[in-house]
Amino acid sequence: MLPMKRILPIFLIFALPLLAGTSSAADCTSAAQKAARQENAELLSVEASGSDCKVKLLLPGKNGEPPRVVTKKVKG
Repeated sequence: MLPMKRILPIFLIFALPLLAGTSSAADCTSAAQKAARQENAELLSVEASGSDCKVKLLLPGKNGEPPRVVTKKVKG
């Protein structure tokens, strides 16, 4: 069984375009996935914000530090 913190990002990635019903939501999802790959991070949430997208990522810790959550704006 998948833990809840794994299910929510998967749900957001696939359900967001369906719930929003616009191409901008799909663009945001794609941009968020790309940002997560580039940062080697786990995607936590995506939100359309005008022409940009607000993306929340969980970055892995470095040198024994705990993981951290960052919010970035990306072009969608």
